[in-house]
Amino acid sequence: MVNPSNHQLERHIRQSSAESSNVAFVKHAWGQMRARHVNQAMVMEVLRMGRMRIPPEPDIRFSGLKCRMEHFVSGMNVAVVVAVEYPEPGLTVVTVIDITKG
Repeated sequence: MVNPSNHQLERHIRQSSAESSNVAFVKHAWGQMRARHVNQAMVMEVLRMGRMRIPPEPDIRFSGLKCRMEHFVSGMNVAVVVAVEYPEPGLTVVTVIDITKG
């Protein structure tokens, strides 16, 4: 795997999520979305327009990196954690966080 910069990963996530077929959701993410009143359109906006404020880290469940994108959407500060296997376009939404509530 190539070691991309944070900026390259951010751009990669934005470009990959432009095509919704590149984005998959794990069961945990759907549950967190329901609990936090975040819908799929909000998640996609975070991925397409968000910023990565925390450095990515390796994830033992996935072979790539775990990246947290953050964006203010629909009156909420939302963070979406995605598993990325750069440079592959597929993204896996791992969890969704309402960072407004801490």
